[in-house]
Amino acid sequence: MGLDQRRIDNEQLELELVRETVLDRRRLDGIVLAALRLGAELLDHNCEGATAARAAQILEENAVDETEVARDPRCALRADLARDRERAARIGLAPGLGGIASEEDLRRRKRTLLLCEVRADLLEVVRRCRRFSFDHIAFADGISAGLCAATDKLVDGADMETYRAWQRGIVLGLIEEPAPPGPPRVMATVDAGPGRGPLTVEWDSCERRLALVARMARAGISPVAICDRLLTDLSVSSPLRYSIR
Repeated sequence: MGLDQRRIDNEQLELELVRETVLDRRRLDGIVLAALRLGAELLDHNCEGATAARAAQILEENAVDETEVARDPRCALRADLARDRERAARIGLAPGLGGIASEEDLRRRKRTLLLCEVRADLLEVVRRCRRFSFDHIAFADGISAGLCAATDKLVDGADMETYRAWQRGIVLGLIEEPAPPGPPRVMATVDAGPGRGPLTVEWDSCERRLALVARMARAGISPVAICDRLLTDLSVSSPLRYSIR
C-alpha cells in the first residue's frame, strides 16, 4: 500500500514538473514573440502611450492558455517539442529529420542566421535611437550609423557577382523549388547585364538586400526610410507567400 502511494505521489510530482516546464517555455516563447512583433512596429508609433497600449495588446494575444496545459501536460510538452523542431527546420536552423545536412544546407543555415542577426541589430538600433525622437538630426545620424554597420555584415555574406546582377534590379521570373522539410525556397531569374545570360539566384539573400539599399541610397532616400524598408524586407523570406521570418 505504501509503495502504491509513493508511486502515485511520484507520478503527480512528475506531472507537476512537466506542467511547470511547459508553462515556463510557453511564457518565454510568448514574451519573445511579443517583443519581436512590437519591435517590428516601433517606427509606426509616435508616442509612448501608443507604444504601451500596443505592447499590452500584443502581450495579451500571446498569453498562455494554462487550462490546456493542465489538461494533459505530457501531450502539451510533446506538441511543443515537435513545434520547435518543425520551426527550426522551417527557418533553416536544423537539418531535416533523419537526414544529414549537405554543404548547401549548411550554407543556407549560416546565411539565415546572418540575416536574422542583421534584422536584430537594426531593431536594436531603432530602439536605441528612439530617445532622440525629438532631435531629428541625431535620430537620423544614429539610424544611418546602424544601417552602415548592418550593410557591412551583409557584405561579409555576399557574392559580389550576384550582387552586381541584383543591382540592375531586373527580375525576369520567380519560381519555387522544394526544400524539404521546410517551405520551398524562391529562386529568381535576373538580368546579369549585357553580353551575359540570365542568372538564377536565391531571393532570400544578402546580395538582394545590399542591392536594395544601394538603389534606395542612389535615389536619395533617407537612411530612416531605407532602414524601415530593409527591416520589412528582412522579415519576409518569400515574395510568393506570406512568410514572416
